[in-house]
Amino acid sequence: MPMNRLKNRVINQKDRETEKTSLSFYKGFEKLENAFKFLVSAKTDPFLVSLLLSLTSVIFAWQWDLKKFFFIFTILLTLELVVCESVVKKVRFFQIHNQYGRTFYMLLLVAGFINIIAGRYMGYQALTPFFGVSLITILLGKEAGQISSVFFAGLMVILFPAHAAFSFLMLVVGFLSANITSDVDRRIELTFYALIISLVKLIGYMVLILSGFEKFAMQSLILVSITPVISTILVIGILPYVEWVSRIYSNIGMLELGNLNHTLLKDLMQKAPGTYFHSFMLSNLSESAAEKIGVNPILARVGAYFHDIGKTKKPEFFTENQTDDNPHNRLKPSMSYLVLTEHVKFGVEIAGKYRLPILFEDLIVQHHGTRTQKYFYMRAKNENPETTEDQFRYAGPKPQFKEAGILMLADSCEAAVKSLDNLTPQKVQELVSDIVNGIYLERELDESGLTLKDIEEIVQEFTRVIVKAYHKRIAYPKDSSENKEEGPIAIKK
Repeated sequence: MPMNRLKNRVINQKDRETEKTSLSFYKGFEKLENAFKFLVSAKTDPFLVSLLLSLTSVIFAWQWDLKKFFFIFTILLTLELVVCESVVKKVRFFQIHNQYGRTFYMLLLVAGFINIIAGRYMGYQALTPFFGVSLITILLGKEAGQISSVFFAGLMVILFPAHAAFSFLMLVVGFLSANITSDVDRRIELTFYALIISLVKLIGYMVLILSGFEKFAMQSLILVSITPVISTILVIGILPYVEWVSRIYSNIGMLELGNLNHTLLKDLMQKAPGTYFHSFMLSNLSESAAEKIGVNPILARVGAYFHDIGKTKKPEFFTENQTDDNPHNRLKPSMSYLVLTEHVKFGVEIAGKYRLPILFEDLIVQHHGTRTQKYFYMRAKNENPETTEDQFRYAGPKPQFKEAGILMLADSCEAAVKSLDNLTPQKVQELVSDIVNGIYLERELDESGLTLKDIEEIVQEFTRVIVKAYHKRIAYPKDSSENKEEGPIAIKK
């Protein structure tokens, strides 16, 4: 016994040291976040960031001539506001979180500042939209990248009005950059696309030279062709810091979070193994359905890994982690309701502590929506007929985007399909259809953006994945040989 206690103390001490190291690491990034809080915090008005961007652009581009200063400042500010309003209307997540608008302004500020410095000290040939457009695209989406390319082209026209043809080329390059970098999920892909943009930019510049809009110079050709490659290095270097500070992650960042060695996933596997495997089955369903209806499969898959991390606090109160004892048998239904809803609150706390994407935090909160815990509600109803459903509802909100709606449907279907004895495609489809229709009729999907066509495709995809995952295995015949003692394990007769 003393030896076991000593071992336990050593293990606990190692765990505390590991946690202490992790916390110090997180505190370092929290200090970095506080340093830039005036740009990305929820209290910052995007209009102030726009003013700062315009002011910085004017100061670094022109001398202190008051007439020119106010004229250029007004044009830049108007251009930025028009661009931002266009983004807010077109990009879905801008409507959900103000953080997207503030991050968009911050990236415009950084990219605009870099372009101004490059143009002022290296020449207009060094201007490139690839840095800003690619960074905005992989974080905020293709629409945001395309609209930002308009801003950068307009900025170049204002900075160098005598080279309007070159600015038009930059507009084309910006749109192309947004289109080809929209689905990047590996850094090597971004590097490859930068080489393509360099080639396009070089060919376009040669066309301008042959057309008489620009003069030939070897230095200009070098600057034109090398700037996208240099921009890639900057994008790859700055991307993790932007993700950490803003909590808006690219597909690259989300795939890194989906590493099975992540602290939270390892903790989930050790404390709540049933929830861990449930989450992985959910990730397969969500990813397949997201691909089917054309939304982000990486967000759906990796978000499903983390959607139940709050269950690590009291794992024994959830069915998938129970063996024989059910602690709810000793609790009143109202207490059971509080314990189950607590895993959502605790999951949000963990997501904030570990700087998980804000969309993961949404998945944690929204995958239950405002649904009723029917089992405990019926128990309470039997004890007290005056009990209402509102007393046993999750706090919500309802799913606000399609991936959250998919996760809600997948969560209910995966849990219910385990009750089927003989899993035939027809039975699975009927069960999945009933569950999805029930949630739809509860109006839990009203704010998710899912259409009836999307829901039909989701049902088909869930049925296909479940049938393949739970299909019957072949019964291997037993060895009829009389000599059972051959082999690594000898069987006594």
